[in-house]
Amino acid sequence: MKDDEKNALIEHRIARATNTIEEVSFLIKNKKFLLAVNRIYYGMFYILSALSLKYDFSTSKHQQLIGW
Repeated sequence: MKDDEKNALIEHRIARATNTIEEVSFLIKNKKFLLAVNRIYYGMFYILSALSLKYDFSTSKHQQLIGW
């Protein structure tokens, strides 16, 4: 993957993480706690996947990413 493609993907994953985490306040205010936990988990997954890509580790598997 070229550096510009890699950087664009990293930025996309960061934006996805940010958008996902921003949903959490709304969900908590509306007492949707299980959904809020889900959004927090996926926000962390997206940001961690961006970080791993920066260091040339890429996977779509949650357990592999957590293990990394």
